Amino acid sequence: MKHEYNSALKSPTEFWIQAWEQAAAEDLRVGSDTEEEKYWVENAAAYDDRNPLAQYTEPIMNRIYEHLNPNDHLLEIGPGTGGFTQLLAPHVGEIALIEPSAAMYKELCANWINVRTSLPTAILTKWEESPKVEADIVFGANAFYRIKDMKSSLMKMHETARRHVFLIQSIGRPFAGPLRVTENDRSIEKERADVLSGILHEMNITHQYEKFPTPRKNGMIHDVALIHWSR
Repeated sequence: MKHEYNSALKSPTEFWIQAWEQAAAEDLRVGSDTEEEKYWVENAAAYDDRNPLAQYTEPIMNRIYEHLNPNDHLLEIGPGTGGFTQLLAPHVGEIALIEPSAAMYKELCANWINVRTSLPTAILTKWEESPKVEADIVFGANAFYRIKDMKSSLMKMHETARRHVFLIQSIGRPFAGPLRVTENDRSIEKERADVLSGILHEMNITHQYEKFPTPRKNGMIHDVALIHWSR
């Protein structure tokens, strides 16, 4: 039996952590860096053929471009194969990457062959473990599913960005399964984007949360959230 998430039962931060812990108990990829990298070694090359998103997000990216300057230093969290990186590169002066998967970064490098800007520098580590960096803009798209302490990670984004943070999060199956917490034989589900927004409210970070109906390669249309705020 499924029930809509009631914020009175748990804070968004508590809900995110408990959902992560239960997911990690069911799926080794969630909690194991080794299993996650093993998955991408086998699947990174086919990722853009199966499940591309960046090429369908023109309305979302146009909203982001309005806030970018040609001399901006942008930090992207979890760029994967670089679909969004290629869209952002012409609009900023420099891009740096935090990417935990060596296999995915290898695909990004291979895909960069026809891009006219220099290949972005990359630190191959998880966002939670990355060294302190500074950037005008922080950007991440669907890169948060393995983060346990989302509140600390959002604070790190907030403190890293000099001007603006942009987070893109797909909504709804099959593109983004919701967070789920099971207690006393009841399953409570909440979309990741909603919980991200809820955590930001907990932190008293004023932000905008917009949903964009977005087509996908298989013909389906689903919502993609853009969550963003200024420093």
